[in-house]
Amino acid sequence: MARGWKRLSRKKVYEARDGDTVYMELFQDELQTPKGKKMRYTHYSSSDVVVVVPFLDEKRLVMIRQYRYPLDKVMIEFPAGHVEKSESPLATARRELAEETGYRAEKVEHVYDYHPSVSKSRQTVHVYRATGLKNGKTDHDGTEDIRVEIVNIGKLEKMIAERKVENAGTLVAYLLCCTGMKINGKGASK
Repeated sequence: MARGWKRLSRKKVYEARDGDTVYMELFQDELQTPKGKKMRYTHYSSSDVVVVVPFLDEKRLVMIRQYRYPLDKVMIEFPAGHVEKSESPLATARRELAEETGYRAEKVEHVYDYHPSVSKSRQTVHVYRATGLKNGKTDHDGTEDIRVEIVNIGKLEKMIAERKVENAGTLVAYLLCCTGMKINGKGASK
């Protein structure tokens, strides 16, 4: 292992799956630190996730309101979902956009990757920007309770300022795609 950490053993404690997709595996490792201390470290492995920021035009976004069971509340979010086995993040972005909103995009471009839980997982969130949208039919699965909503960027900014947007992926994607921030020469809308 890097930086002198040594894994002495690994035990899988739990696995959560749906068909071929493994959503989460929980592991407990026995480690030895570079200073010789032995310790147990619990971490999880989870499928990567995509978040899609769909632009109808420079000022309007396609968002969803979705019920989130662990919080027992409806939240406003950008379309998102897990990368399925043998699927690329780009394919997931296109699939999730169409399934959750009904929109198909002429152009879907990768904006950024980040790790949401660096002390407990290697999971990556892939952020995409979608443009050239054409409306179609949604394809919600049996677990999704979703309502599509068109939101002006200014209204979204106000909702964030009022603490009405709580989804971390949506907040990060907003920052990356809607604030004018430059990322490797690519400008975000503002």
